[in-house]
Amino acid sequence: MRIVSLVPSATETLYALGLEDEVVGITYACPDPEPGRRAVVVRSKIDPDSMTEAEIDAAVRSFSERGENPYEVDLRLIEQLNPDLIVVQRLCNVCAVTPDALGDRLHAIARVVEVGPERLEDVLKEYLRLGEVTGRLREARELVERVELRLQNVRELVSGLRRRRTLFLEWVDPPFCSGHWVPDMIEVAGGVDFGDPGRPSKRIRGEDAAAYGPEVIVVGPCGFRLERSYRDALQLLESGWVRSTPAFSTGTIYAVDAKARFSGHGPSIVEGVEALAEMIHPEAVRDLAPEGSYRRLPRS
Repeated sequence: MRIVSLVPSATETLYALGLEDEVVGITYACPDPEPGRRAVVVRSKIDPDSMTEAEIDAAVRSFSERGENPYEVDLRLIEQLNPDLIVVQRLCNVCAVTPDALGDRLHAIARVVEVGPERLEDVLKEYLRLGEVTGRLREARELVERVELRLQNVRELVSGLRRRRTLFLEWVDPPFCSGHWVPDMIEVAGGVDFGDPGRPSKRIRGEDAAAYGPEVIVVGPCGFRLERSYRDALQLLESGWVRSTPAFSTGTIYAVDAKARFSGHGPSIVEGVEALAEMIHPEAVRDLAPEGSYRRLPRS
């Protein structure tokens, strides 16, 4: 089978199912253990590395207002790759290419499968679905079993502990709270999130977040690695509403590697849950999260 994946999370899942050799086309944001081997068929029109969060937000809104897609899709190259399967996502046109942006053009090339889990339980179902359409259902079931065992381990570690109010920020400037599967991840890790499970992340007011009284603040700007998340999170320490929170008083504000473990729904999402458990309940959970998955901010 020849597969083109337009979804970084799905690409990670396909690799976990043992389909590295079958994936022939990916996006600029997809993991690629062998750079140059797979064709890059999607590139971003925005360069986040050279822009502030406020500038990125303005650029995305500008594309949306003009009815344009923030991505360049090389349909000719996709055709040349002669895929049997094309994986797209239906959740968010900011994170990845959605079917609406391309109409029926992809369907004329190959079979198209849409992924778009909204809750944590949906994430596991998507692994099974990808396993089914690629002939790797046994591997998918084994993957789900491994993830479920690790999630259950976290649940047992935090069982009986008081759930701490948690604010996960998927963007700093302007602030956006979490959505979709992230509140579920926080629930498993022993917290109660400000965001709405199963709903898109949304822009929030600082005073509303402060009124929630977060005891833990986790900064994970969508698609950013730890270094960039940490740098942007430092901006929060100057915000009046942040300085009024219990999290600021106790020094429990963290930056995370959002790209690897939170923004997407690949198998590494379980590492995000393990990292959250350490951040929310450090008195009970230690040495569980992968090194480099999060970093605590200074208290001043």
